[in-house]
Amino acid sequence: MRQKNLFIRVDSGLDIGLGHIMRCFALAEVIKTMNFNVYFISKKIKGNIIRNIEDDGYKVFHLDSKSNWKIDARKTTEIIQHFKNEKNLLLVDNYELSNMWETWLKLVVDKIIVIDDFLNRSHNCDLFIDQNLHTSKKERNKVNCKKLLGPKYALLRKEFVKSRKIVKERSGKINRILVSFGGSDEKNQTLKVLKAIKKLAEEKINVDVIVGEPNKNKTKIKRICARMKNSTYYQQPKNMAKIMNKADLAIGAGGIITWERCCLGLPSVVSIVSKNQEDMINAISKKGCLINLGRAERLTSEDYLSAIRNLNSKKLIRMQKKCMGLVDGKGTKRVAKHISLIAKR
Repeated sequence: MRQKNLFIRVDSGLDIGLGHIMRCFALAEVIKTMNFNVYFISKKIKGNIIRNIEDDGYKVFHLDSKSNWKIDARKTTEIIQHFKNEKNLLLVDNYELSNMWETWLKLVVDKIIVIDDFLNRSHNCDLFIDQNLHTSKKERNKVNCKKLLGPKYALLRKEFVKSRKIVKERSGKINRILVSFGGSDEKNQTLKVLKAIKKLAEEKINVDVIVGEPNKNKTKIKRICARMKNSTYYQQPKNMAKIMNKADLAIGAGGIITWERCCLGLPSVVSIVSKNQEDMINAISKKGCLINLGRAERLTSEDYLSAIRNLNSKKLIRMQKKCMGLVDGKGTKRVAKHISLIAKR
């Protein structure tokens, strides 16, 4: 029997969301228990957290950051051809690579799996994954293969699956707020939210603030947290699920953290920090799982303050139930099972 390999082509950097790496890592952790070797392929981009994947023991093949799609395809082909007598599957989670790149790689791999959450991109693959909700009812007519669609297939790390089992039933009171706007927080929303929370100081609210290493304002944020009572500053903590489970309310951006919050039943106030999050956040807010404040660049600290003050116990308890009903934490295992099935064909 040939050795099964899963190659994961993913990038992350200062200008690219960390969510791609996180969901691919979540999948890698499960698929490696199913007799697969897992390898990552990534460009050398400033701020790339792929080194964290290496620290966890995965082999990472590095590509030149300035290469175009053809060079990228050729170099990726060369890497995979070193394993040419084995069963090779390729997972692609990268907005810069699409149909032509995949068609090139089809020549050297047994199967291609694609993760994408845009409706207008075409792909040449054997399994397609889109964990997002969409406001449009339009079917994807540019992907001709098995499709795994919706938050039933949300790719979450095992820490969130474990933490879901011990989720507390929230009382509806806001005693602790979690503030997290992803790795870089380019719209600088964390400072706006902290300014809003300062005005709630008389209510003795505890605050956990999480920033990523690429955040340009992290020193200032850390200094502000040090001056605020009942405030704790974290930089890319390893125990995100544990911190999230203690909170009564989250304030942050969209992206993969949305599914993490839903899995743990954490009510949230969300602002849209990038175009690709807009449709998803609009769709989830219609389900009653979060408060959608719209585009981040249009918001002030007063908008965040009003959103917090407009919440009541009834709303928060209802949101928790809807969140947990939307994401059950089993998505990663479901996707891994489908990958294992196509590997047998």
